[in-house]
Amino acid sequence: MTEESRLRERICLLARMLHDRGLTHGSTGNISALLDDGRMLVTPTGSGFGLLDPERLAVIDASGRHISGDP
Repeated sequence: MTEESRLRERICLLARMLHDRGLTHGSTGNISALLDDGRMLVTPTGSGFGLLDPERLAVIDASGRHISGDP
C-alpha cells in the first residue's frame, strides 16, 4: 500500500469517527492532507463523512487546480 493510499484510508476513517460521534452532520466541512509531492487530498464538496470512499477523494495541485477525484 502506498503512502497516498494509507492517507486516503486515514482521512476516511477520521471522517467516519467524526460522523459517528455526532461531531459533524450532513455534508458540512472538509478534511485535507498534504502529500509529499505538494498535492493535497481533500474530501469532496457535499460529501457526507459517514459515507466517504477513499478513491473518490479529490486531488488538488499546489496551484489549487483539481487533478482527480470528485470535486
